[in-house]
Amino acid sequence: MLSKKKLLVSVSGGRTSALMAKLLHDRYQEKYEMIFVFANTSREKEETLVFVANITKYWGIPITWVEAIVHHNKRKGSTYKVVNFETAKRDGSVFEEVIKKYGIPNTQFPHCTRELKTNPIRAYMKSIGWGEHKKYTTAIGYRFDEPGRVKLEKALIEKQYYPLYEWKIAKADVLQFFKQQPFDLGLMEHQGNCRRCYKKTDRKILTQALEAPNDTWVEDMERKYSMFTPPSRTQGHAPYYFFRENRSMADLRLLIDEDFLKYSDTNKPNFDFELDQIEYGGCAESCEPF
Repeated sequence: MLSKKKLLVSVSGGRTSALMAKLLHDRYQEKYEMIFVFANTSREKEETLVFVANITKYWGIPITWVEAIVHHNKRKGSTYKVVNFETAKRDGSVFEEVIKKYGIPNTQFPHCTRELKTNPIRAYMKSIGWGEHKKYTTAIGYRFDEPGRVKLEKALIEKQYYPLYEWKIAKADVLQFFKQQPFDLGLMEHQGNCRRCYKKTDRKILTQALEAPNDTWVEDMERKYSMFTPPSRTQGHAPYYFFRENRSMADLRLLIDEDFLKYSDTNKPNFDFELDQIEYGGCAESCEPF
């Protein structure tokens, strides 16, 4: 009997990767030995954590939850610890540990995904005996209507697999699927999974800020670390901020005036280059680790 191929299924916390996980779990048990992994950054919205927990509750898919362990004063990437819904951090502290070592992330220095998701997941996979990431295949939830995110040459080199792209599943299919399920993500498009992610447009970030005025984590990080230049950062100079063109949260708030229109799924504003830029990296509802 031939041994099964090893497949890491990346569960990012969005609807798309959830549907991918269910289809793989239901259809390909005989073909693949599958491990499902979710990386918590400690800045996920609570709805995201509930959604990931419900994937296991309603569909019976076993998901390993990991969080980054940052190794300060060492030339070593983040490793991991295993957590669960109850123990997963919600206070931004895991993310702050990454900032303490690597500085504030932004579009020029997008190390947050690498250190909060990619490295911890790969460290976990190595710890269970699967070895380096090119020794197994990684399934990633890129859809058929996201051709800009699909890099077929990279997929061959990095052993990545995009099943939803292969199956021609688009966003409308994902949304229709969840209308028939006993649970859903419960987030609007502008909210995304990671609160005030710099990959979002200015309008979406400001809408989030207006909806959650007591969430001052971004401002706190900028106050504490904007003047910190880590040894690995050889370009630019302090101060460093989260948002496009090295703008701070305070800079973004200056764009709010009496005519400001909040982002809404049902009342999307007309395109305004200043507020509604194309999202960095194709970020939509979630941030893929790979």
